Amino acid sequence: MKELNDFCQKFLVIGNYKPTKKDEILFPHRYECLKADIFESLMLYDRVNLKIYGENVPLAVLLNEVGVNGVEKLIEQDALRFVHWTPMVMHMVDQIDGILPIVVGRHTSDVHCDPEASIKKTFMFMRNKPNFLKRKMLLRKVRDLYFEPQQGLEHDASEMIMSSYNSGKLIDLGLDNHKLDIYRLSSNQKVLLTNCASEILEHKFIISNNLTAHKTLSFNTLYSDSIGKFSQTEASVEIFKLENFPDLHSLSLELGNPLNKVAEYRSRKNSVKFRSWLDEATDSKELYEITRAYIDSIENAKGFFETKRGRLTKNIAMTVVGAGVGSMLGPVGTALGGIAGQALAPAADFTLDLIDEYFLTELLKGWKPRMFVDDMRKLQAKK
Repeated sequence: MKELNDFCQKFLVIGNYKPTKKDEILFPHRYECLKADIFESLMLYDRVNLKIYGENVPLAVLLNEVGVNGVEKLIEQDALRFVHWTPMVMHMVDQIDGILPIVVGRHTSDVHCDPEASIKKTFMFMRNKPNFLKRKMLLRKVRDLYFEPQQGLEHDASEMIMSSYNSGKLIDLGLDNHKLDIYRLSSNQKVLLTNCASEILEHKFIISNNLTAHKTLSFNTLYSDSIGKFSQTEASVEIFKLENFPDLHSLSLELGNPLNKVAEYRSRKNSVKFRSWLDEATDSKELYEITRAYIDSIENAKGFFETKRGRLTKNIAMTVVGAGVGSMLGPVGTALGGIAGQALAPAADFTLDLIDEYFLTELLKGWKPRMFVDDMRKLQAKK
């Protein structure tokens, strides 16, 4: 997830960018949308990889919005990783015959390469920083979550962008190789070429690490023919449309700030199962296949009590409840004899003093992804 880092570097780090009057007016809305993106990502993905550039400003945002305890819970859930972004793609300002405008390299300063230096700089950046003991704890836990893009990706990106340029793939973007001299590009054309190369670099990093982009990349026409998997975000939006319910981004905006409880929400059983189901479903090549799978899960899901063995267990269990025999299935199985005991074995963990026909059926019915949507409806109802 690079949006958080881009926002932080642009609007929160002093000196990187001078905000316009329009930026100042739109900042509150943009910040709320950013928090909604974070909420959506943490709910839909088992692990979220946050891109950072130098100091870990995204961590500062998480500490402010999720809280120290919330961040610690997310770490315990293995929900966070920080990509220490060291590769860079740049362009030559001057025009030199025979020298391509694109150049690549790596950052080498401590804050860009050393996780501890990055985290310590983050605490210096924060106005309301955690106390000393909490900072020490966070430093120890967060530093192990850092990793760098593998060496050589930036050189591959440079070669790929030049290949795209020479093959005419950039014509629709305004870089026509038949009309332009690569050694005589204007400043704006160099910026465009650099932006394309930077995005190819990010795309190559995502693919090589078997990750999924939270949002569609800007220049996806350069490599859309190589993408065969939809993101969980895209798939979830379609599912929520089917349910006539706000997607998680919109729900977050509606709820205000659910980030302070996101560690709890994402750890619930239905949330965990939904992420697993969604990850499998997004292996499909078309979005309609994902929505079809969702509809099929509603129509065809069978719970334990819908199977032949389950119906027998339910009948015996209901007889036991009616007779008021015991409160646990273990003793009841013994009382009813060997045959009944064997039949009841699958249900041995359920307490009979809470069981009526409705509850017994609901308790063990087949899991459906719609149960996650139902949980989100309950969140909305509580607001």
